[in-house]
Amino acid sequence: MKKALFWMVVLAAVLLWTRMMQRRLHIARMRGDMYRDIAARLDRRLAEQTVNTVDQA
Repeated sequence: MKKALFWMVVLAAVLLWTRMMQRRLHIARMRGDMYRDIAARLDRRLAEQTVNTVDQA
């Protein structure tokens, strides 16, 4: 009986840990998407400014 309880606690701990890691991975992926979006936006603005500068010269 004690062994069964021990393994149930171990299993619950592993499941909890797995869920926490999945959540952290999801958050990290979302943060990476946000940074990629910002970088793409900045690249577009830089390209627009470069074109405007060339047109003015």
